[in-house]
Order: sequence, then C-alpha cells, then structure tokens
Amino acid sequence: MPQYTRRRVLQVAGAGLALAAVPTMARAATSHTFTIRALPSARTTELDRTQDSLSATELRSTGFYLPAATALNLVVHDGLLPTLVIGAPDADARPEFKASREYPLQLGRNTITDAGGGVVYLKLIGATGQAKVSIGDQVQPMPYFVLGCTGEADFQRQLDERTTPYVELVGPHAIITVERASALTYRTENHTDLLSTYEDIIRIEDSTSGYDGSAPVHARLVHPYHFVGYPSAITGVGAYATHGHMSFPPPIQDRMLTVEGLQMRGWGIYHELGHQHQQITYKPNSLTEVTVNIYSLAVNAVFATKYGQQPRLHAPDAKTGLTPWQSAPGKLRSPGVNYGTTFDPYEKLVMFEQLRLAFGNQFWPDLHKLVRVERPYASDYTDEVLRLRNLVVLCSRTAGHDLSDFFRAWGVPVDAEATAQLTALDLTPPPTDPTTIRE
Repeated sequence: MPQYTRRRVLQVAGAGLALAAVPTMARAATSHTFTIRALPSARTTELDRTQDSLSATELRSTGFYLPAATALNLVVHDGLLPTLVIGAPDADARPEFKASREYPLQLGRNTITDAGGGVVYLKLIGATGQAKVSIGDQVQPMPYFVLGCTGEADFQRQLDERTTPYVELVGPHAIITVERASALTYRTENHTDLLSTYEDIIRIEDSTSGYDGSAPVHARLVHPYHFVGYPSAITGVGAYATHGHMSFPPPIQDRMLTVEGLQMRGWGIYHELGHQHQQITYKPNSLTEVTVNIYSLAVNAVFATKYGQQPRLHAPDAKTGLTPWQSAPGKLRSPGVNYGTTFDPYEKLVMFEQLRLAFGNQFWPDLHKLVRVERPYASDYTDEVLRLRNLVVLCSRTAGHDLSDFFRAWGVPVDAEATAQLTALDLTPPPTDPTTIRE
C-alpha cells in the first residue's frame, strides 16, 4: 500500500496521502497540505482486474471534519486536479446526506460549502501523477488513530479534546469510520490490537482470493476497505456491503469496535468484507449470500486456532442439535435434492469445505487466479444458468478433475453445455469422491 506522512506527527502505510505541515498561507490561518498520488479507479480499473463484484473505497482519509454550511478554502498548487469528498458514506442519519458529496477542484483557490458537513476525504483517480492541495483551517481535526503511529494515551486525549461527530481509525488496508458516541462506548479497547485484527482479517481474505503478488494481476488492492458505522438500526438488516464501503448499525458495533467481538464473534464483519472479495464469474444471485462465506470460513478457521473461536460448521443448530457437518451429508444424492432449497445456509457451506479439504487450501486462491487471468464471460447476476455452469467448470478445472458428479450430488444443475466443456477438457473423476469427506 502507498504511504502517507504528516511531518513531525506520523508516518504509516495506508490511504495514499503525503501530509506535511506547511508555512502559514497568505491569509493569516493554518493550512494542511496533502500530496496525493493518483491511483487507478476502484470502481472500474480495479474491478476489471480482480473480476470482483464490489469495489473497495476510492476515498483517501485526511483525519479532518468539516462543520455543516462552512465555507472551506482550498488551494490546488500543481499537478493533477483532485476531488474533495465530504461525508463518509452511510455515516449520516439524515437521508439527504446519506451519500458522500463530491466536489471536483480546480487549479488555484477553491471555496467549497457543504450543507451537511462531514468527514473530509480526497480522491485522485489516474494511472500516474500526483496532486498537491492545501486545506484551510475551517476543518477540525477528528480523533484519529493510525496503526503503528498513534499511541493509546494520545488517542484517549484526542477523544477528550476533539469533539467532532466522527472518529476514524486507519490501518494499511482499512479505514474504520464511526460516530463519536460509538467510539466513546468502546473507548477502553486497545486500538492497536483492534486495527491489527482488522489487518489480519483482510490479509486472510486477500489470501483466499489469491492476492499473492505472483503477477501484477494478482496484487493486493491499491485501495483500502472502508468499514462504516451506520448511525441507526436498519429494519430487517444487520449489516450490508456495497461499492466502496460496508455499513454496520449500532446493534452489531460491539463486534466492529471491540477486540474480543472482532476476534471471537466477528462473523458478520468477515461476511461483509467477503462481499468485496466475491468474483462475478461464478456468482449468480442465488449464491450471493453463499460463496461470500468462503472468506468468512477462512477467517473462522484461522481464528479458531489463534483465539479459540467456535468453528462455524461445528456449531450445533438450535432446533436440531446437529452441526452442518452432521446434517448436510445425509441429504446428498437424495431424491429431488436441490442445492437452493434442500440445505440451510450453513449446510450449503459444507459443499465448499469439501472442495477445500479434497483439493487443499490453495484451491480457492487458484480458482480466483484462474478467473483473473482468463476472465471468462460472466453475463450478469441474473444469469443463473451461465454462472452455475461456470461454477461447475471452473471448480473442475481448478481441481484438475471432472466434478460434475459431486455437484449433482449436491443438487447443483450440470447442464449439457457444462458436460460438453468437461468432456472436451478430458478430465476424469477425482480418485476420492469429495462427497464422502468429513471434517
């Protein structure tokens, strides 16, 4: 990840900003000068490279807040023209300010007034080059914790002295933006441990996606992932992911903002981050909430060993008393078995775990890498036939064996075109039937 610094204050990998204190400008006021390196678009260039369904954020954290209806002076000194962005997405309870507002900047002096106010970000999209911009002292410094730089005592002092409505935590691959009230509720946490755990979670999910740097196409994302505290409960929804960010309402923020919650009960966090790792090629709408948990299970497995977290597929169902590993296999090859309706959400994950156990921990990374290199036609998320066919064929190619019998046993359709493609590849069935594998 690119690095940024605030001279005399911090130096940490993360949001791609170079910050430096500068002499007083012509007006008698303090300014904050940022040198920003251009990054490729998360929404277009990076999604095209990764073949993922959702993008990471394009926002570059500054650590400042702009009060509502305040005229902010900025000066773009040279280089490319950046965009000023006001408001973390989904962070404001007012519907009219739910989305971030973007203000393209021009060379020289700019004055921007945003009616809602909010966290201040910069954005610069491009293949090369940089921009240099000074932000006037109309902004207010937020409580701002940067992994590897900010000490806990300093952060606690910031929480007491800086009364902005939002607080931000920043690591090399993560931005966490929450309301002040939420930060104060969980202020006694060790924030180095908290952010380090986020980095660990992201590393595990990135590894599962095959971001191993073995080729440019397999590099980790150039942008961070943005975790945002939604200001109120969402009826019928615990959390959600979309382009650029993930939103977490107060009822589950104990898992978002406590070390114990993140390490022991953080499935929902891993799940939403998983949505920003899912590839489109083999993800029809029916599997959106299924294949996302390939990544959740990867974190769960590591944290089960590291912290003693309950392995999710070994947790008994409250009604049946059976674990998914106990209940799902007996349904395989049953008359009328249908993957979409025969199995409950956790039983469905056993199918993916059988593939991992049969073909090794490199199975999912290799599948992701295959898709990034070959970029198979994906149609759109409503094309169930094509994307389920892609699942069968791409998994078979990754395994090096014809898995059509395995998928039929689980009630996944294997159509004539999938059969023809597998026949043309001259793949043979695996020596051991993966449906017989148990953990």
